[in-house]
Amino acid sequence: MMARRWLGTASLAALAALALAACTTIPTSGPVNEGAGVVSSSKPFVPFAEGPREGDSPTGIVNGFISASSAGFASDFTVAREYLTPAAAAKWDPNAKVTVFDSAALQTDFDQNTNTVTYDIPVFATIDDSGRLTEAADGTRETLSFTLELNADGEWRITELDDGTILARDNFARLFMPVNLVFASVDETTQVPELRWLQRSKAVTVAARELVEGPSPWLAPAVHTGFPASSGLAVDSVVVTDGVASVQLTPASSGDAAQRSLAQEQMRLTLASIPGTTGVVVTSGGVALGGDGSAALAPAPLPTTDAVAFINDRLGVWDGENAWQVANSVGGLPAGSSGIAQGFEDLTAAWIVNGSTLVSSDALKGGVDSLVAAKDGASAPSATMKTQTLYEGSALIAPSVDRHHWTWTASADPAGEFVAVKEGGTIVKIPVDWLRATTVQALAVSRDGARIAVLSRTGGKQTLEVASIVRSEDGEPLTIGEPLAVGTDIGPAIDLTWVDAFTIAALGEAAVDVGNGLWLVDVGGLTESQKAVTGAVDITARESERSLVVVDNKQQVFARSGTVWSKVATGPAELAYSG
Repeated sequence: MMARRWLGTASLAALAALALAACTTIPTSGPVNEGAGVVSSSKPFVPFAEGPREGDSPTGIVNGFISASSAGFASDFTVAREYLTPAAAAKWDPNAKVTVFDSAALQTDFDQNTNTVTYDIPVFATIDDSGRLTEAADGTRETLSFTLELNADGEWRITELDDGTILARDNFARLFMPVNLVFASVDETTQVPELRWLQRSKAVTVAARELVEGPSPWLAPAVHTGFPASSGLAVDSVVVTDGVASVQLTPASSGDAAQRSLAQEQMRLTLASIPGTTGVVVTSGGVALGGDGSAALAPAPLPTTDAVAFINDRLGVWDGENAWQVANSVGGLPAGSSGIAQGFEDLTAAWIVNGSTLVSSDALKGGVDSLVAAKDGASAPSATMKTQTLYEGSALIAPSVDRHHWTWTASADPAGEFVAVKEGGTIVKIPVDWLRATTVQALAVSRDGARIAVLSRTGGKQTLEVASIVRSEDGEPLTIGEPLAVGTDIGPAIDLTWVDAFTIAALGEAAVDVGNGLWLVDVGGLTESQKAVTGAVDITARESERSLVVVDNKQQVFARSGTVWSKVATGPAELAYSG
């Protein structure tokens, strides 16, 4: 998973620039030699930690402590504790919280009356002791206080400080890594990952521990895990030998045969995502965990390779190169059609008519072979196509179709509920208390079916949230969990789409002669701000950021080409891949 927003300001020399040793000399003479063409892999980043110096001032002691604390993430915090009194060193928990700061605007002050050094720091993000990252809004600042005293040798040492550590943003990417904890969908067929940020030097051990402890509260209602609540690691570290991680669990970690099989599958998938780990051996009470071999978690399904489309006032398909439309005999779109969505596995389309009726059509099920080429200047349809009415309401937003074949929508009015409709006519209304005072703009169900992303506004404030979908084992949605706010500081937006298992793309409102805003938001991670094309009104994606496609208000289709957008088609008014 790519980390977001790493390109930032340089570290403040006094606090965060950790020494990188071993400079080399560039030769200025001698023969020209041909290189091997292979660059060896870089060694892990190991910052240098220096203990306190004789005669350091209070501010110098705190500066040294912060630098040594940063180095502690690559090894341990022994050197950092040298800056503390023995009592403070025994009490301080460096892992309780990591505050990542933008290092260009640190402000420091020393109060001689209280022997207190304070730092006012601009907060970029925080990470809790389980690796959960929370982005900070722009302008967020935090004040840290360090109280010092003179020891018996007349040297200043820190006697009072908060648990946790501060870390410069430039060093965070070197010392921490994103790891996917893998849980199971309720039907135990599909991987549902949760992103955590772990110290690189301890990633395997902490990932195993956190997986055993279970998902975060916001996600827990929507997933299954093979680890009983009584589970735990029998030892504090997971040893990796020749690429094989040995995970030793307590005897209470063994469930029934199916649970043990699921637990092993989760551990295998989770640790396999960490570089250097190629295999996993799991034991419980010294005995192989075993199981009945029933667990096999597949990745969430990919959208189909073709996108459904509105084109020439008809239903159609864009295959990535050419646009196709239904034959004239099928008829045109009902007046007021908008918000097209596509199901998984086939080219079933759903959309909204006149803001009040959710309809669907299987006119595209025959694929491109059943369609005709879409051409500019096509004549208007002579009749209206037949559709199936799924639901009638008011101010309905564009639908989203999940892998269980439920089509989701909601009223833009503050109604406080989602509506999910199953093929065959079953309608489920799901109350969502946290939406009651909001105006819902867009929603999208994740490809694993366990999460829903919601774009909404309250009093003019733009919000992007993700919540769990609680389902029965046959996939029927039952309730919606509490929301997790993501996408800090996104601007006014109009549409969203899932790009992959973690990333949501939010499309900003159109502005005159300026490319729409585009925010790539990692659930449990960071937000990257980009630009889309001017006048963009619709966004969709199939697989990864490279597959992003937008349609503008001139019915032009643009696709990502590296870091720029290239026009690839003309004609479609809307496009949608599965989801």
